[in-house]
Amino acid sequence: MGITVVLCCGYMWYTSVPDFPFGKPEVRLLLVARGMGGFFGVYGMYYSLLYLPIAEATVITFLAPTVACWACSILIHEPFTRMEQVAGLVSLLGVVLIARPAAFLFGSNTAPIATGDIDGTPVPDTHKSSGANSLDDVTSMQRLGAVGVALLGVAGAACAYTTIRWIGKRAHPLISVNYLATWCSIVSVVGLLVVPGVDFRLPANLRQWGLLLFLGLCGFAMQLLLTTGLQHEKSSRATNMVYTQMLFALTFDKLLWGTTPGALSIVGSSLILSSAIYVAVPKDAAKKATVGQPRCTHDEEQGLVHGVDQGHSDGSVEEEDAAASPSRDSGDVQMRPMRGQ
Repeated sequence: MGITVVLCCGYMWYTSVPDFPFGKPEVRLLLVARGMGGFFGVYGMYYSLLYLPIAEATVITFLAPTVACWACSILIHEPFTRMEQVAGLVSLLGVVLIARPAAFLFGSNTAPIATGDIDGTPVPDTHKSSGANSLDDVTSMQRLGAVGVALLGVAGAACAYTTIRWIGKRAHPLISVNYLATWCSIVSVVGLLVVPGVDFRLPANLRQWGLLLFLGLCGFAMQLLLTTGLQHEKSSRATNMVYTQMLFALTFDKLLWGTTPGALSIVGSSLILSSAIYVAVPKDAAKKATVGQPRCTHDEEQGLVHGVDQGHSDGSVEEEDAAASPSRDSGDVQMRPMRGQ
């Protein structure tokens, strides 16, 4: 987040972005709420990983887009149609099929991963945490607390999505991103100084420095594009695109680590992709389909009105012609001479 702060401030100062760095006065409270909500969204995800398998933490985190759409429909009265709700649930089902949370589907605390050999085979998680030596040693209370913090993260992420949409185009996207990055940086520094057992460590070699810089650049790009998308499109369409990151995760997992997705992962990816296409396409298609419809309806209405008033209009035309040329009835019509004469 520190890298994001430096990039945001440097770019906005260099390009003289209006209202830098705090934004317009009427949206500053919303920007603060966006920063705080985004922080809790990130914190809830990372804390839950201490006591939950990655699959279960991922599925809980992906509740945020649907919650954000529901909040936007209530607070800022954005349309959230029934079919968009169904598309969101279908995408969440696709996430469940890809992640396959072990506690819900397999009755154990080991998270299965997608492999090409036996799809759904549980693989022990060797993840270490400060609260337990491994996920096998996690108590039920620790697990319940992790789920609660993960749900807090869902609320924080939904708050961030909603406030970004509420702010709209009244603030530059980088100002919104800068609020999040600054708040996270401040809380992280305070946590390093106050929380016991939390140490600050610098990267040990050039490779780790490169990975850290690459992570900061990717985080900056992700936050910028997410904020820009939510500002220009309604929440039900923009937030549903978040589900597609599971497709990229599977792709890079194959390219970088050679992990072949199994049958359930392919089905889940298909559900996510089809839902994303449905949410993104139908509105534009409906608009194009209705472009010519008002013209036909207008012509039909004009035809009906003309048919009803035909008698009156014909009489009116005859009266106007008679009034315009009274000489026809009086016999004072002048005839042209014939050519032969």
